Amino acid sequence: MSYLPFSRRCAVFLATRTGLDHEKEIILAYIIEVLVINLLNICLALLLGYSLGVLPGTVACLVTAFFFRHTAGGAHSNSPWRCGLVTMTVFPIIALLGSYLSYLRQPYIDLIAAASVLICLLKLLQSAPVDSPAAPIISPLRRKKLKIASLMVLLAVVLVLAFLRQSPWPYAQQVQLCLALTVLWISLMLSSYGHRILAWIDGIAIKKERAGRR
Repeated sequence: MSYLPFSRRCAVFLATRTGLDHEKEIILAYIIEVLVINLLNICLALLLGYSLGVLPGTVACLVTAFFFRHTAGGAHSNSPWRCGLVTMTVFPIIALLGSYLSYLRQPYIDLIAAASVLICLLKLLQSAPVDSPAAPIISPLRRKKLKIASLMVLLAVVLVLAFLRQSPWPYAQQVQLCLALTVLWISLMLSSYGHRILAWIDGIAIKKERAGRR
């Protein structure tokens, strides 16, 4: 259900033009709202990353997470607003941590990257794709395709890591670490611990809502 006026107005306008029924109009309003919220939170994450001086790392985190989210899946919040808030805050923080760790010597960076990739590979083979109750993956064939796609994304990350290791780009080590830390975050979201974290975040919001009703 949509809670924002603009998504409802856009859905009513489009539904009137295309002759959609009321049920499809509600679905359209929800889709519009989710798309706008995601776009807004990506922009805010980039703005925060820029403010912290870690824009390249934040971009790397967001791109990596995008491809894994659409192949491997992972833990979901029950609200697009809370999910967006996690996106807006987590990836700039990961980029900031990557910037801090980029002062390590290359062998240590390689070790972090290798461990991250290995952990993610094990989680992908074990759990991917991880769906949500609202959008379950029923087809075994689609599940198999998504698992293969997620492994291909991980392979692409490995190739990028190898390229960055030899690159003279000033941000190469920082982006290397951002990719490695994002891969670790994805692994966490594929695990039961990731589901517990987001459930805890949802629980905080629920408690606040209940307190406001009293």
